[in-house]
Amino acid sequence: MKQKRCRERFVKWLVLFCMMMLLSVMCALPVAAAPKVKKTECEKKGIIEVDFRTDVTFKKPHVTVKDTSGKTYKAVIVELDDDDLTFRVKNYRAGKKYSFKISGVRAVGETDYHTVKGTFRIPKKTSKPAIEEVSYDAEDREVEFDFTSRVRWKDAKVTISCGGKQFVQRITEKDHDGIEVSVKALTKGKKYTYKISGVAKSGQKKYVTVKGSFTA
Repeated sequence: MKQKRCRERFVKWLVLFCMMMLLSVMCALPVAAAPKVKKTECEKKGIIEVDFRTDVTFKKPHVTVKDTSGKTYKAVIVELDDDDLTFRVKNYRAGKKYSFKISGVRAVGETDYHTVKGTFRIPKKTSKPAIEEVSYDAEDREVEFDFTSRVRWKDAKVTISCGGKQFVQRITEKDHDGIEVSVKALTKGKKYTYKISGVAKSGQKKYVTVKGSFTA
């Protein structure tokens, strides 16, 4: 009788051990992640382009758009590419912030499709260029400024400062919708102010200075 109880106890411990081992193996398996958004840009008249950080594939993609009050807007996909998706928002209101969800998208090499989320703002019409997003790459020590519309450049200059100290080393790239600069190391979570001069909105003759701030 005693030997029987010992055997039963051993079997129970063996089953429990096997279950724990199986659970640890399952937890160690990599979880497929949703593709990450590199940037979201409002091109014109409610046309929104979402750029992904990696190449992606789609399966019955669908886009939903809401404003900050929760109102839903009809969105129609107009173009799919290897690393981006473009959609049109209908009956939008300029000057408001919106959130979007794109379902049926996966990174190349993955097996599962996911829903990707993000935000964008449709700017009001103005003759002055407006910054849509500022991003800091700590590894490469670069700051990228994305504009809400196409821009032109003339003798461009960028300054980034904090507490009287200047951080910009040089302009590394500029194009029709943004500018990138190399900087001295910025402190994560710290607020910095910037000035971008020699920039004009496409179609405008006057070059201006754009000012603002961001958190590294």
